[in-house]
Amino acid sequence: MGYICLAKLRISNSLRLLSVEIPYIYPDSRQRLVELIAFFIDLRRWSACRLFLGGRTRVRSLHRRRTADMDSNRVAMTSNVEPCNKPGEYQCRCHPASANEIACRSERDESSSNATAVEAWNWRDIPLYKQLLLGLLFVGAFLILDGSSTASQGWEGAPPWYLPVGLTLTLLLCGGWRYVPVVFISSVVAAVVNYHRPILSWCGIPGSIAIYLGYVGAAAILKRRWRIDLKLGTLRDVGRYVVISLGAAILSALFGVLTLLGDGRISRSDALRTTVEWWVSDALAIVAFAPFVLVHVAPLVGRWLSSGSGVRLSGARRGHASATEILELTAQAGFVVFGIWFVFGYAPAIPYQPLYLLFIPVIWVAVRRGLPGAVLTTFAISVGMTFAAWITQAQRGSLPRLQLAMLALGLTGLYLGAVVSERKRVERAIRKSEKRYRLLFERNLAGVFRTTLAGRVVECNQAAASMFGYDLPEEVMALPVANLYDTASDREAFLTKLKSEKSLTNREMRFRRKNGDSAWAMLNASLVDDDSGVANIVEGTLVDITERKFAEERVQTLAYYDALTGLPNRILLGDRLSKALATARRQKHKVALLFLDLDRFKIINDSLGHSVGDLLLQDVAERLKSFAREQDTVARLGGDEFLIVLTNIKDIPGAAVAAERFMDAMTTSFVVQGHSLSIGCSLGISIFPEHGADNETLIKNADAAMYSAKDSGRNNFRFFTADMNAQAVERLTLENGLRLALDKKELFLEYQPQMDTVNGKITGLEALLRWRHPDLGLVPPDQFIGIAENSGLIVPIGEWVLRTACSQARKWQEEGLPAFSIAINVSAVQFRQQGFCELIRRVLCETGLAPHYLELELTESLLLANVDVTLSVLQELKAMGLTLAIDDFGTGYSSFSYLKRFPISKLKIDRSFVRDVAVNPDDAAITTAIISMAKSLNLKVIAEGVEEEAQMSFLRSHQCDEIQGYYFSKPLTIGEIADKLRGGHSEEHVAAQASGDNCERTHAAVPN
Repeated sequence: MGYICLAKLRISNSLRLLSVEIPYIYPDSRQRLVELIAFFIDLRRWSACRLFLGGRTRVRSLHRRRTADMDSNRVAMTSNVEPCNKPGEYQCRCHPASANEIACRSERDESSSNATAVEAWNWRDIPLYKQLLLGLLFVGAFLILDGSSTASQGWEGAPPWYLPVGLTLTLLLCGGWRYVPVVFISSVVAAVVNYHRPILSWCGIPGSIAIYLGYVGAAAILKRRWRIDLKLGTLRDVGRYVVISLGAAILSALFGVLTLLGDGRISRSDALRTTVEWWVSDALAIVAFAPFVLVHVAPLVGRWLSSGSGVRLSGARRGHASATEILELTAQAGFVVFGIWFVFGYAPAIPYQPLYLLFIPVIWVAVRRGLPGAVLTTFAISVGMTFAAWITQAQRGSLPRLQLAMLALGLTGLYLGAVVSERKRVERAIRKSEKRYRLLFERNLAGVFRTTLAGRVVECNQAAASMFGYDLPEEVMALPVANLYDTASDREAFLTKLKSEKSLTNREMRFRRKNGDSAWAMLNASLVDDDSGVANIVEGTLVDITERKFAEERVQTLAYYDALTGLPNRILLGDRLSKALATARRQKHKVALLFLDLDRFKIINDSLGHSVGDLLLQDVAERLKSFAREQDTVARLGGDEFLIVLTNIKDIPGAAVAAERFMDAMTTSFVVQGHSLSIGCSLGISIFPEHGADNETLIKNADAAMYSAKDSGRNNFRFFTADMNAQAVERLTLENGLRLALDKKELFLEYQPQMDTVNGKITGLEALLRWRHPDLGLVPPDQFIGIAENSGLIVPIGEWVLRTACSQARKWQEEGLPAFSIAINVSAVQFRQQGFCELIRRVLCETGLAPHYLELELTESLLLANVDVTLSVLQELKAMGLTLAIDDFGTGYSSFSYLKRFPISKLKIDRSFVRDVAVNPDDAAITTAIISMAKSLNLKVIAEGVEEEAQMSFLRSHQCDEIQGYYFSKPLTIGEIADKLRGGHSEEHVAAQASGDNCERTHAAVPN
């Protein structure tokens, strides 16, 4: 038993090695030997990384990461080692190697179907048995190739090429670090079996590691740093592969010779010759054998590993070759055979060995087939030359020439094949690019064109032809370019601009379609050179923006014109009015501004629907424009409000004449969808400069005058006065005060009794809203109800009225007073609120009033607006037990059909018919007809505004059920109502009140 210091291996620890006899002395020495070999294998962790990866991975972290799986990397080997000390032994040619995993993908996009198989093997998807089988196949191939190299050393002492190097380099590039242990096992077994080297000698384990460190580093650089294409598809990849691999061969040769010197296998005088022979044999395998395996064998192995069945050839290789290709391949193969025979078999040529003849098929195949054909031809020629030299027993001294020829052939095939393959790949890329360009040109949604400055269409796509209204591009190409422009001046302006700037971007131009219509396009064009080098070609694209331009015009129209009527809107009106005022100042003329508002338009809109209302507004706009002068402006502000600007007015009477003309135009009936509609208008007039010097003042004063005309009975006109401005201020004051009236408890209710005409007794009460302003005193309802509706305050006020009236009615019942129904007017705004029925239900529940004691009074216009929705709400209210009545019956567009549909219980005749019913036959006839119709429909009738005995007698004689008015009682406060109910309430007790106060009856909400 002896120990050898590991300083010989340049390892700085003090491990001791057992001699080769230890396996026979110590039973556990085999396990110790296996652990020692595993330690040497794991040296690649720091050697490869440190030497060839530039220190990018720290040794310590890598050591810690690899220690966990050391057991899986240990390799078992036999301990039956026979030392070989015979002189003249052949040189040890074991080449163990290791490498880190190469997991990078190539940057090139190879069109070959084999590219994926060569790039990387996805080990997660490869079955374990295939991985093990591949390792066994490699070991067998390695030993066979190494053995053939050993046998060939009999010819001039060195093999022509050492094939295991090429096989190992291929495995390291494709398989990565997983097969490093397999390489070590193969090299160690080859050292023992083929060369009979002691396993622990310098030519044993240390030498096997050292001579492959260069290839490990080469594989790491090629795959991780440079990421070459493993099919060597470019000249750059070939150059990097050759330089790095041949450099690694130099390291391998140096390490190998040092191991031989360490074991005393060669003398120092033979070291240089041995180094050159070693490098040349490795270089030949790198140049002639490894590329063949990478290009032709590795893809098949990769597909076999990743597929479930056997190896399949790609579609390209399964394709049928043409007769010309078969003939060419036969000629190329024949020339290779002929060249080898001529060099080694033709006696007259043997002394000269014209190896240059073999360059002809290499160049021929490289030019025609590219790199795949070149490496195949080079490999075939190298194999053929080796066998031919061995069979013919070539004369001694011919090996260097043979190796030089093989090296030259290999390098020529690699570089020339790479150049040709790269050129073919560029040609394929150009063809693909041309195809993509053609598809892009033909199928582009934008129009693409090429024209000459002279006006000829050289080329255009289908989109451009369709844009111009033609079916085919050929039709456009047959036309002069000038025919496609909207005007000749457009083309001249375009060419002038293009010649000066050479390129135009996003230029909007008009063009003309085949049918003569004008359209718009977004143009991008450049002036380029023709074949003669003269800037004579216009290339560009067209995008149809006709719809966008029309949309912009539409937006422009909507910005300055009313969408419904087409009249100028407020913005355009302000601009024109400003210009009219400026002109009037210079010419000392007057300008009249007429503010026109339609009367009774809301009733038409609510009763017949908004569609009819919109059509009516359009007819009104057309009629106003027809009655206006050409220099006048008719504008719509919104709703049913119009403004008319009259220019060049000499005096105020002239404005009055124009106002009369417009009012006469409005009094003529309109026919809309079969409905004959008679409407009027109220006009307010302000004059420049008397009533204002700017737009805002004139419009405000005309608006105030219009409201004055409405207050004066409508269907007339008023000029602005200072009093009107005061009235407008008063309206604003009322609105601001009304917003705080509810919180300040300024609102209160009065109740007006309703009397039975037969027995003169009270049948019910109507709640009437009152407002006592802290400064203005008692404000009449007709002054603030309209303001409440327009401002939206009617909703909270209406809820307060409903809750207060119901609560008071319930309180009277709890005090033991007779129970009467309480009538409450409902505003249309409140009725249309979502959840109105739920509000009624909640108020009744909170106040405890029975539903049949609550009566809701609704106007005709409210009922006729959106009939289906109104009907559903009324049915729900009726189902709750409420009484529903129509207020002011006869003043709207009465339709007897809705009386049958709606669950109405009572009709209330409007006071306008009752006022003169005793003296006016027409009013008497209308009132009689209403009572008769109601009786026929089993509806109760109540007349409001009864103030005289004659009115009472007429209504009683025509069997009117109830009356309401000052004849029976004026509106009373809560205390007065209680006293009246306690003290008696027959007609005799109240007849004297007929001559009392003659105030108008008022409601909780003004009828619409």
